[in-house]
Amino acid sequence: MQKTIWYLKRIQRMSSKEVIWRLTILGKALLEHARVKTKQLPQAKFVAGYQAETKFTPAFHVFDIENKQYQESWRKPLINKANSIIDHQLSYFNLQNQHLETPINWHKDHATGQLSSRAAIIAVNYRDIAVNGDCKLVWEPNRHHQLVVLGRAYQVTKDMKYAQAVVNQLNSWLDANPYGYGMNWCNPLELGIRLINWVWAIDLTLDSDLFTGEFKDRLLQTIFLHCRDVYGKFSQGSSANNHLVGEAAGVYIASSYFSMLSGSQKWATKSKQILETQIQVQTFADGCSREHGFSYQFFVFQLYLFASQAGKINNDPFSDSFHLTLKKIAVFIAKVAQGGNKYPMFGDQDDGYALDLGDHIHDINALCDLASQLYDDPVLHNSVHQPSESVFWLFQHRQQVKKTLNKEIEEPLLSQCFNESNYFLLQAGTRCGKNQVSLLFDCAKLGYTAIAAHGHADALSFVMRLNGNDLFIDSGTYDYYSFPEWRSHFRKTRAHNTIEIDGLDQSVMSGPFMWEQHAQASCLLWKPSAIGGRVIGLHNGYLRLKSPVSHQRCLLLNSQTKQLKIVDKLETQGDHEITLYFHLSEYCTNITIENNNCRLTLGEQSVIIELPCELQISSETGIENKNQPSVGWISRGYHQKTAITTLIAKGKINANSKFETLVYWS
Repeated sequence: MQKTIWYLKRIQRMSSKEVIWRLTILGKALLEHARVKTKQLPQAKFVAGYQAETKFTPAFHVFDIENKQYQESWRKPLINKANSIIDHQLSYFNLQNQHLETPINWHKDHATGQLSSRAAIIAVNYRDIAVNGDCKLVWEPNRHHQLVVLGRAYQVTKDMKYAQAVVNQLNSWLDANPYGYGMNWCNPLELGIRLINWVWAIDLTLDSDLFTGEFKDRLLQTIFLHCRDVYGKFSQGSSANNHLVGEAAGVYIASSYFSMLSGSQKWATKSKQILETQIQVQTFADGCSREHGFSYQFFVFQLYLFASQAGKINNDPFSDSFHLTLKKIAVFIAKVAQGGNKYPMFGDQDDGYALDLGDHIHDINALCDLASQLYDDPVLHNSVHQPSESVFWLFQHRQQVKKTLNKEIEEPLLSQCFNESNYFLLQAGTRCGKNQVSLLFDCAKLGYTAIAAHGHADALSFVMRLNGNDLFIDSGTYDYYSFPEWRSHFRKTRAHNTIEIDGLDQSVMSGPFMWEQHAQASCLLWKPSAIGGRVIGLHNGYLRLKSPVSHQRCLLLNSQTKQLKIVDKLETQGDHEITLYFHLSEYCTNITIENNNCRLTLGEQSVIIELPCELQISSETGIENKNQPSVGWISRGYHQKTAITTLIAKGKINANSKFETLVYWS
């Protein structure tokens, strides 16, 4: 019943065009199901001149096998990982060296042991945990990132066992996943990502001469069905977010690489057009994603980059405007991450990535190193601390830009305004110095489209870093499907460094990926300076209350006095309970609270937080096996959480009120 209500609410948020599209897709799905059931599926056809019996020759190579400049420091971790994959062991999310069984069970949530349905896809509800387990846990091994790891190991060692393992696991997947049945054919995004990994795995192992015979024919038929299926289901409306980017990138790369497939030119043209359009539609002029999920910035950056690199190699380059926006995406990430060792976690994150090229999915150094091969911008070059393995696998000697990096110059941290997306960066000091401070203030929209699927109720929240170490953090995401209460908790206002009124969120949730009412935030003042500066924001999320409340927040940063002043103004004429939250990072130690002062150690620095004397101060630290979700947790990865300390300041107001919080460090 609850799912029916949620879906009805989502339909209410859809445009008439999207409703018509969804009904059309349903009609096509019913027709396709009839084809599958009666075994009337179309078979792959090939362009004129293709000879199946000859050696397979793709339109281009994603890897330059002539280049051998591979660093020995990368070799051991790669080989160890590849050997584990041969033994059917994978590490993903909170699972480490998880055995996927022999033969591999491609239909299992290996975290819980729940088997997913293998019924016709039209009857599979991938959001139904009781029947199918957590779809993300099922899908992750089916994205086939591990095959690219095997391919890389083959290139480094030329040991045939790694190439043979690619073939074995692909054959295993083809046997277990007939078209039209089971979870692994349900979601076009999953098909798109799988296509990208298949292209890379095949290309990396192509000189093993194993991509031949019946195996080649089976795989080409399945690639044909993948491209055809996604092409007919490209996301629209409220689903046209990172999903559409992943779908189009997968179809573009695969249809370009397997250009002998009849229909490939049509697929490539349409998918490239989508990528050219969506990079503009889904990106603010300042480079921030309109989804307001910083983790997804890494994801779509990879998708756009890999697709455009395939186009370049294949003499089908993407436009100058595409590359200008792709550069902006990379520069935005580099800038907001300058003051810390980790990226800020605003909005949803699900650890999604396109290819495993050896670096962590959220490795800022690797992202900047990749972008710096194409774009000449000081923030990209100066953010690269060492050569990344990803650059080796993607570019080899195809670099276009000569770096202008000068390591002898200490780069200053400058306060920056991202006007279009409404994020504000107050900072001072130098990039590699011992006097740096950085904080990122959120005056942004809740999220993208009417449902704001990946947004969090975090208006006027901020994160703060001292000498690269996180002091105040965003709590993260943790889960999408398995634990509904935790899914809700990490999106709530109380999970962020801002003020909660009457125990309510600033925005109103109406489903795990939908918001019914959106708080609107804005910036009233932006005044940067060499020592930090001042920013003032306002949001209207609580004006919906019977007795409305307006929240205005001022952040004043002074790096000379090593002080941050936080002034919260609440305007109302009614009675309300207020709660102010500050989430301390897991790197904070020696935390003590006396009266309204909190003292702690962060790295080599001592920090004092003076909380408003008008409020009652307490703290909470996450406790495992607690019945209800609570503050006191940070999640830096899907299904991973670590206990932290959250400072809580509570009180009551019945008129306009002002509260000051001071942060000192030495």
